[in-house]
Amino acid sequence: MWYLQTDTLAWILGSTLLYAAAAAILRRVSPQRRLTPFLLLFDLGLLAFVSWQLAVFHVGYTLVTYAMLRVLKAARGEGLRRGLFVLFCALCALPFFYARFALMLPMLPAVFTLVGFAYNMLKAIDGIFYVYYADKDIPLAAYANFLLFFPVLTSGPILRYRDFERDYLAPRPVTAQVTTQAVKRLIRGMFKKMVLVALLGQALERLLEARLCLPVSLGLIAVCYFTLYFDLSGYSDIAIAVSAFTGFTVAENFKEPLTAASFTQFWRKWHVTLSDWIREHIFVVVSGRRLSRPASAAIGMCTMLVMSMWHGFSWKNLACGAFMGGLLALENLLGLTTADRRRMPEGVFRLRCLVVNFAFGINALSFSMDLGQMAEVVKGLVRL
Repeated sequence: MWYLQTDTLAWILGSTLLYAAAAAILRRVSPQRRLTPFLLLFDLGLLAFVSWQLAVFHVGYTLVTYAMLRVLKAARGEGLRRGLFVLFCALCALPFFYARFALMLPMLPAVFTLVGFAYNMLKAIDGIFYVYYADKDIPLAAYANFLLFFPVLTSGPILRYRDFERDYLAPRPVTAQVTTQAVKRLIRGMFKKMVLVALLGQALERLLEARLCLPVSLGLIAVCYFTLYFDLSGYSDIAIAVSAFTGFTVAENFKEPLTAASFTQFWRKWHVTLSDWIREHIFVVVSGRRLSRPASAAIGMCTMLVMSMWHGFSWKNLACGAFMGGLLALENLLGLTTADRRRMPEGVFRLRCLVVNFAFGINALSFSMDLGQMAEVVKGLVRL
């Protein structure tokens, strides 16, 4: 990944430490003043360092979506505001869907330079939600910093404006304790991404060369599961650590998913900020009330399809979304969405955790192989 290349990583860490030192000095000299508006210089500097086309696109996207916020805030009449709300949410997502279709249809020109844009799209839509429901203004500098905040520019955790604004207006002091914890978190994240993921990649290559049978298929499922986990959680560790140096708190993105005894609980422990975003921006808006089991099952299925297709428009992602969505829907229909460890035998709890994570492990195969290979791995589970 480009953000782990030596020169880019040195730029990120050097700039972050410089900012942290400047913020600490300013806090002593003038406690009332903040450096947070100037974070935008670091955001734009990183984008330009990586690609000037990327910088131009993100600046343009920021200005266009901010204009939408201003129009929405100025609109009068609930009907007009609701119509603009829906239209602007769709327009925020337009570059993302165009880029996805451009990969499938070569006749479409690749007019957008997108790196990690999906996360910026979700933040822009969150800004639309904030203005519509809270009916508050967002200053341009705050919005630009929110959208381009470089620790989470290309991946999760996903920021929400109301949380970002809190630290933007009153950054956390970068104390010795915060610095120590951030350094430890940074090392842990780098170790996951640069050591464990590499070792698991070698194990994956060896297993793919072996005859597919029960032990090999189980090994492939486990390797793909932990490769995905260490890759995503490793970046989250890095993002949380770098954010701490700038006085910002970024939400945890993984909360011990191996202890999830239901699929509903699993999605509250795995890529938590994405699950929360979908629940807040889709579930609440669509329902607004307590749902029946069939309605919950239907929304669960649709959500998994959306989440899977969000990673790419392909038959593989459609199949994986239907697989995970079907399991989540069945769980809702049977009323098995919760599992209280204190109220069930330990063996039953552990078995449920194993089933849930094994099913997601099958889904995790999709990040390392095509649909045909996935089918062969599943067939291998019944071969001794």
